[in-house]
Amino acid sequence: MRMGNSASGVRDRPGRIAFQAAALVSLFAIGAVLESLRLTSLHDSEIWRHLRVGNWILANGSWPRAGLFSQVSNREWRDFSWGYDLLSASAYSVLGLLALPLLRMGFEVMLAVSTFILAGGRRHFWNALAFSAVAQYLMGSMGPGAAWCSVALFGIELVLLQEIRSTGNVRLMYALPAMFLLWANLDVGFVFGLVTYVLFLLAFLIEAHGQHANWQWTQKPSEKLSIGTATIVGLGSVMASLINPYGIYTYPEFFSNQADAISVNLPGHAAMGFHRPQDYVLLLLTMTAFLVLGLRRSLRIFPLCLLTGCTVLAFRSESNGWLAALACLTVIGERTPDDEREKASVPLTFHWDWKALGAATALSLVIAGLVLSASVPRRAEGLVARISDRFPVQACNFIRQHDLPQPIFNSLAWGGFLIWYLPEYPVAIDGRRGLYSEQEESDYSTVMKGEMPFKEFAPIAKAQTLLLEKGNVMGEVLRDLPGFQVAYEDSLAIVFLRHRKE
Repeated sequence: MRMGNSASGVRDRPGRIAFQAAALVSLFAIGAVLESLRLTSLHDSEIWRHLRVGNWILANGSWPRAGLFSQVSNREWRDFSWGYDLLSASAYSVLGLLALPLLRMGFEVMLAVSTFILAGGRRHFWNALAFSAVAQYLMGSMGPGAAWCSVALFGIELVLLQEIRSTGNVRLMYALPAMFLLWANLDVGFVFGLVTYVLFLLAFLIEAHGQHANWQWTQKPSEKLSIGTATIVGLGSVMASLINPYGIYTYPEFFSNQADAISVNLPGHAAMGFHRPQDYVLLLLTMTAFLVLGLRRSLRIFPLCLLTGCTVLAFRSESNGWLAALACLTVIGERTPDDEREKASVPLTFHWDWKALGAATALSLVIAGLVLSASVPRRAEGLVARISDRFPVQACNFIRQHDLPQPIFNSLAWGGFLIWYLPEYPVAIDGRRGLYSEQEESDYSTVMKGEMPFKEFAPIAKAQTLLLEKGNVMGEVLRDLPGFQVAYEDSLAIVFLRHRKE
């Protein structure tokens, strides 16, 4: 960090510097510390599937191309998040189950740093601190899956584009192809990043034309950035995204997931229903960003298009809320010509440079790591016990110990966990997109609500063992039917055994 002279020549007070440093470290560390206490990374079913598939990749040295660990293992399936699966499994091989919260903690710190920078933290410290805290709150309920890679890399991309627009540092653009090479092997969400770059390029072309046409209502583009360079970087980024085990297939997978009508039946994929406090906070943040954009003296095409597109996607699906949050911070923190005039009029200015941000980041990781080591059991058995109130650990132990017959039928919410904890029983359904047809996913949702006879749903009709959530409608129906008996029951799960043919 460095201290700059104010208009009156007065330097920053050491006490103020220390207070800001403490606030910054707290901001960077809070998400990771909460993760070390709550262990939310262990509460999402899909993280366990990522871990099991990653172990399979390590063991076999190849990429999945079929429905591993499912009853439809003969079907084609591509693991587009194979890089994240491999990262999780590699960390697990060294650190055990502690690897999962540690990965989440790392993503939390990356999110805090990127949102602070996006919100203008090196110019408007306290405003950026507040908006970054809001963004962390909005994304705190996200699951620990591969989508976190997209959140982190999308934030980095926006930071780079923000710096390029405000400073004209063209060298930063050359990092984008390498970033997309990494991103395309971690999560299909990289397409969001490519579309964002296309918007950036189109906005630059319009602004460049506007400058030649003497348009007064558009922002002037950076004189250091050329159309040729921006185009070459864009083409390089697209080519880099194709360097993955599945090539061009990543694109149809992305658009299929976005357009899939059955997604509304999956947790977090329905349109924003304003049933959570986060929904209203995101609405207020979006309104603030549009207000800030409207108060600017010239039209900023890229921020306007970015904010509009991300808002539409976010309100269409709760799972895309992070897009709107990061876009809002980009608009709010964008540097304007007025910033230099404001800087000259404010006494006791204080500037955060990259070294200071790096030191704060490292210190926040150390603090979170110490909290984790003090609060989490070291042995795997202790961590598994911490999740037994969310996943059917005891029920799975009963099934394994008594060697209950296959095939099994399971709740969708537990599919990913069963892949990891009970791999000897291929699952009937889990959260993998593209493995199960839209009709199968729709029928599952219908039959579990009791709106369709279970005999018409093949996975239940042929199942010999059924593992369901306690209190589920289907569980209550089967409890009173001949041909099924309760083999095990606890406060979380119920296991049915089909004891005679119907």
